[in-house]
Amino acid sequence: MSGPRSGRLYRSRHVRWVARRPPEAIPLRRRPELAAPPRYIPRYVYIPQWGLRDAPVAPDAATSRAAVLSAALTRALHVLAAALGLAAIAHLLRYGLLIVNRSTPVPAWTDLVTSTLVIFGGLLALGCFVYTTVVFARWVMAMRTEAYRGADRRDPRARWQILLLAAVPLVNVVGVAVLLHEAANVRADLDRDRTRRRLTRMWVAWTIVNVLAVAAIVTRVVATLSGSIQTGANGLVAVTVSAACSAVFARWLAGRLEATFATAQHDPVPSRRWVVAA
Repeated sequence: MSGPRSGRLYRSRHVRWVARRPPEAIPLRRRPELAAPPRYIPRYVYIPQWGLRDAPVAPDAATSRAAVLSAALTRALHVLAAALGLAAIAHLLRYGLLIVNRSTPVPAWTDLVTSTLVIFGGLLALGCFVYTTVVFARWVMAMRTEAYRGADRRDPRARWQILLLAAVPLVNVVGVAVLLHEAANVRADLDRDRTRRRLTRMWVAWTIVNVLAVAAIVTRVVATLSGSIQTGANGLVAVTVSAACSAVFARWLAGRLEATFATAQHDPVPSRRWVVAA
């Protein structure tokens, strides 16, 4: 009775055969990998400008004395260039009047006006030159003091030596080159080769300007003592050329000194940046 009953049990529609592997043949379960979240593309209702602008650097509260004098020297050189330009124009007008006067009489008031302009332009240029020389000597002393202080040293030259080499005309042709080269060699944040080339160019230009100035002064004195109209005209030409060259040199020197000694020399930063858009 038991055999048929068991057969009917396994053949019943309520029973299902399931095939299973032996335990040693069942592979280990793998940890299901977490699905990566969707990556969204950022969208902005405005044009993002982060990273495209350089934040303005706030100036330090305590500005060094050399930086203040450097700015004053730059302004003084610009003023000196303008005064020398006016003096050159005044002498050029006077020379043109002498050329016209060789063949045609000129009114007396033109002679008075041009003479007044020449005197005024010369005195103005002389006053600006003295002021610029004083500011330049003070800047050299302050710059040398900070340069040696940065190297934990004291300036080996006395103040009277610096004043003698930097402020006395003709002496400063050689003295300024010596003082600036000494200060540049002490500073470790300057490129030695680049600084030496710049100082050499400045010294050559400074020498040429002084030679022209001495030649103009000598020619002007000789013309005044001779009383000759032609010699006087030659003196005016010499002064005009010297004043024009000195004006150009003063304008050029204003930017060169600041670029050489104001801050450390780095590669120029491009004014435009390119951003790769994906």
